[in-house]
Amino acid sequence: YVTRYSVEAAMTEAMVGRRERKKEETRRRIFEAAVKLFTDKGFVATTVDEIADAADVAKGTFFNYFPRKEAIVYYLFEEWAEVGEQIAAETGRPAEERILDLFTMAAASFGEKRELARTVAQFALQQMCCPKPEDMPAHRRHDQIFDDIWQQGVARGEFRADVDPMQAHGVLGSVFVGAVTWWVGTPDGRVHPQALQYALPDIIQANMKMVFDGLRKT
Repeated sequence: YVTRYSVEAAMTEAMVGRRERKKEETRRRIFEAAVKLFTDKGFVATTVDEIADAADVAKGTFFNYFPRKEAIVYYLFEEWAEVGEQIAAETGRPAEERILDLFTMAAASFGEKRELARTVAQFALQQMCCPKPEDMPAHRRHDQIFDDIWQQGVARGEFRADVDPMQAHGVLGSVFVGAVTWWVGTPDGRVHPQALQYALPDIIQANMKMVFDGLRKT
């Protein structure tokens, strides 16, 4: 039978669930407002006040969810990591295929938003070189996803065992950032004619396949 305490517990759990959903909806609304502003104006020109106004929240509410403007970009990195962990779990697929999916998934998330891609590429480069202490958990999470897939590929004989996973990740990450930088063009809007002819995920795929020719075990 259902006791008063079990009913109260169920009601409390439902209330907590609603609060968490409400919080995530607010976080998502702030994120989407920021992405639109970054796309329209650029990251540097966008202020926290503008993001809060666009998301219809108080400035203090913004800081409750994102301690600084840069944290908006890391929210996107967290989304990438969630999808990346699903890709890593697909152990029946070749490791090379899954690693390519990690990067093309990230590229596809930009759509045709070149200004957003430029902003994210800048942060990705910072994360690769010298992440801040508060950003290390996200950095380690992405490293772990790559390392898990890489080690599976080595165990199956797909990749050379003498290549350090961190080095391989760094090389492929550099290829990703380089391809994005070429695709987005200059800050004043000049884009290479060839970059206008190709979708970014296709460029990433083509460039990385050339790198994999050197990483693959022969």
